[in-house]
Amino acid sequence: MDHSHPNDIFIKAGGVEVEKPPLVVDGDNTLSGTHNGSVCVHDGTLTIVRGATHNGSLTVQPSAHVAIHGVHNGSLTIGSSATSEVLGAQNGSVHVDANGALRVAIGGRLAGSLTVAGRIENAGVRGGTVTKIGGEVIDLPGSTIKEPQCGADGANVVRW
Repeated sequence: MDHSHPNDIFIKAGGVEVEKPPLVVDGDNTLSGTHNGSVCVHDGTLTIVRGATHNGSLTVQPSAHVAIHGVHNGSLTIGSSATSEVLGAQNGSVHVDANGALRVAIGGRLAGSLTVAGRIENAGVRGGTVTKIGGEVIDLPGSTIKEPQCGADGANVVRW
């Protein structure tokens, strides 16, 4: 393994810090219900089922795969030769390494800033800034790009 998994730190009532190890996925796994904390997928496929929610960072190591049918709230990092698909909702920044790929299916939602060295194919809805680092974002026929609007406080807001 060429990386480490530091513990997540949760702040409880009264300011008490509680440490929890991240979920490390080695092989096919399914996430149902609600999971709070970071997840690192080493190999195989992690499926976040419809109706499930993951709150925390999600890292997909090279050659691994993630299928988001439910909701992921947090950053998503897709490594080289790793793949992910969003059939539900990805709410948070996305980073796709060179040779990595993310596909947003019809009905899927990608909400957050994108940093792309690999490839994103969007058949659903996306909104947020895009920074290309040699990568590409392809909006397929029928997809939607949500443009930010000026909110009451002057901030740019994407309305879903």
